[in-house]
Amino acid sequence: MKQILALTYCFLISALSMGQSQLPEKEFYTEEKQNAIQKRANQMERLNSLLILKNDSLVFENYYNEFEKTGFSNVKSGSKSILNLLIGLAIENGYIESIDQPIKDFLPHLFHDDLDSRKEEITIRHLMLMQSGLEPTSLSNYAPWVASDDWLQFALDQELEADPGTLYGYSTGDTHLLSAALSHAVGVPSDEFALKYLYEPMGITPGKWSKDPQGYNEGGNNIHLRPRDFAKIGVLVKKKGVFNGKQIVSEEWIEESISFQTEPQGISRPFEILGYGYLWWLIEAAGYPTYCAIGFGGQYMMTIPDLDMIIVLTSRPKGSAPSSHFASIADLIENYIIKYSEPT
Repeated sequence: MKQILALTYCFLISALSMGQSQLPEKEFYTEEKQNAIQKRANQMERLNSLLILKNDSLVFENYYNEFEKTGFSNVKSGSKSILNLLIGLAIENGYIESIDQPIKDFLPHLFHDDLDSRKEEITIRHLMLMQSGLEPTSLSNYAPWVASDDWLQFALDQELEADPGTLYGYSTGDTHLLSAALSHAVGVPSDEFALKYLYEPMGITPGKWSKDPQGYNEGGNNIHLRPRDFAKIGVLVKKKGVFNGKQIVSEEWIEESISFQTEPQGISRPFEILGYGYLWWLIEAAGYPTYCAIGFGGQYMMTIPDLDMIIVLTSRPKGSAPSSHFASIADLIENYIIKYSEPT
């Protein structure tokens, strides 16, 4: 009986530890540099968390404005980069043939007789590149879209501004169609697929992921993660799909996804845009090329390969003086974090 209890106890401890966000930690910055980064971060009224990883180890971690270490951050459109990983996993596991498969294969019920026949050409690739050709549902069209009774039909019913694959137009409606296509392809909601194939193998316990009126997870928005778990996603991608020695996502998928695919027309303020991969932003910070998951209001998971560094920064999405907050983010990252990390 004691042996059984001991085994049960060990199993429970193991299960609990698997659900924790464990990252190796080490010293990197001098005390003076740590204090300077901390002082600058403390001046940012909307900042929730700041984590810095060097060589895959946590070298700086702090939380601000009453946000707690165990709290969940809404990574907003940073969710799009996570959705990219789920599409890669669906292809790798045989649920989707390729990124050139038309979404009509998964969502035939949306294609009524009055639709422009060119919409039948929209593929997984087009949605990941924001090149569906559909009038975007982000920015000024976002509120009418989320107020509609059927988000998928609303998105697909938008006028075609260009042939699919020919024009970039940032649109969360595109990624919502992508999430629904994923769900139909794998036979379960996107969040359940993410839990089985991405989160559980990495020991991540996610927060909520909002859904539309029909119950589809909101593709490209409103995934809630603890900042440490967001950082673990960064480590996975930097290590070409490997986490804790296990290949979670294929190396080929990662490399293609974070490579230049198209020239976006949009804003990744406050940094210069270098291009767009498959739902990953390619930007420049202090002269260094980076790839990033970026979300509304100041949510960043930025990888700087030349410095072997990952920066996770989450913010309260809404608040006063957003332009000031973005300027502070740029200042913090470029003039403190990067500057203090450069070889001397």
